[in-house]
Amino acid sequence: MTPSAEPIVMDLQRKPNIHPATQAKGEALVSALAGQRTSVDSAAKYLSALPVPHRRVERWKHTAVSGFWADYSEPVVQTIEAAGCEACPVPGLHAYRIVFVNGTFDAEASDLPVHSGVRCEPLSMSSAGIEAEGNLESREWFAALNGAFAAEGMKLLVERGVVLDRPLLVHHHTHGANSANIMRHEIEVEENAQVQLIHWSTANEDASGMVNIMTRMQVASGGIVALDKVQDEAGAVHHLAFEQIKQAGSSQVRIHTGTIQGKWVRNDLNFELNGEGCDAVLNGFFLPKGREFVDNHTTVDHRAAHCTSSEQYMGILYDSSSGVFNGKVFVRPDAQQTNAYQQNGNILATDKATINAKPELEIYADDVKCSHGCTIGQFDEEALFYARSRGIGEAEAKAMLVHAFIGDVLEGFAVQEVRLEVEHRLATRHGWDTWNDTIENA
Repeated sequence: MTPSAEPIVMDLQRKPNIHPATQAKGEALVSALAGQRTSVDSAAKYLSALPVPHRRVERWKHTAVSGFWADYSEPVVQTIEAAGCEACPVPGLHAYRIVFVNGTFDAEASDLPVHSGVRCEPLSMSSAGIEAEGNLESREWFAALNGAFAAEGMKLLVERGVVLDRPLLVHHHTHGANSANIMRHEIEVEENAQVQLIHWSTANEDASGMVNIMTRMQVASGGIVALDKVQDEAGAVHHLAFEQIKQAGSSQVRIHTGTIQGKWVRNDLNFELNGEGCDAVLNGFFLPKGREFVDNHTTVDHRAAHCTSSEQYMGILYDSSSGVFNGKVFVRPDAQQTNAYQQNGNILATDKATINAKPELEIYADDVKCSHGCTIGQFDEEALFYARSRGIGEAEAKAMLVHAFIGDVLEGFAVQEVRLEVEHRLATRHGWDTWNDTIENA
């Protein structure tokens, strides 16, 4: 296939789809935030030009944003000690640590890397500026909101050939009512460098408000990054997370996302494979209960030849919870010999649970191997009967099926202590006694 296959749908300029009432609410939010904090002009300029998301925009068709239009106040609690929680949410984890409470860097709770060839510091102490042109900030309203008002986060540089000796934990904690935690992480991994990252988000039972986190990562040729991302937020927090990953040739990036709990969660992952031989892995699971909502949007943009990508997202939805999976694999004309795999599996544990799934392929090269699939069903009655007939109770049998269903994603976590703690928290929340939660039994 030649470049005559263009125009490419992904890059088409579309007329903004504006809903006047929602636009007014978004502008009111921007004005309120501007009265509390200094904006960055290079990103703020996009806010007035971009449509505020609403249900008539395809990417937000099944994702209500009404919870964001609230009055936010400056948080009183800004340290882990005052919040009454652990700086490290993973028992036994030997890792560097950078901690943020209500969007504020907590120096006392942090243990920054002292490894040679690694520079890690809070964004507020860095001279890093925002470059919105060509990034998500110029295309997505909530990303532009982050670019305009994110005053804190992490700046990480791993220099050429450096292998960080232990993982780096980034812990975000939300405490109290009506806080707006807007953070940005800038990560640069140079040639042949390696790093394991853990992004862990927590919130107390009385927490509410907005969490808006942007992670921008550039991985140079031969770089290897593993990111374990866990969301375990109690309370009534609206959590919106963007990841924008740009990979150079022969680099590897693996992101495993686990949503244990959260009232409203949207993960928006965007990969650009810009050099030959890139490998990207995006896996995730979500197990919402009650009326929780979890949305996973992924875009993998194959821009160069001989690249691979693989994504597997598994959801089990309980009670009246709801979820969204929208995965887009995009192959440009020059991206020959692409190998892309995408799979989404969902179990509706009750009649009131709902899932909206939309796997997509958009291919403009003719020498590729691309596949996608989506399944939606209930617990396997034959498997349940088999287990029950051998004396296993119904709850324990379902717990076994859950573990088997999301097992591949759990096994993919790069840090064993993270996987074990995730399993422990899931078992505690759902009342499963059959899951192993110790290293000895792992």
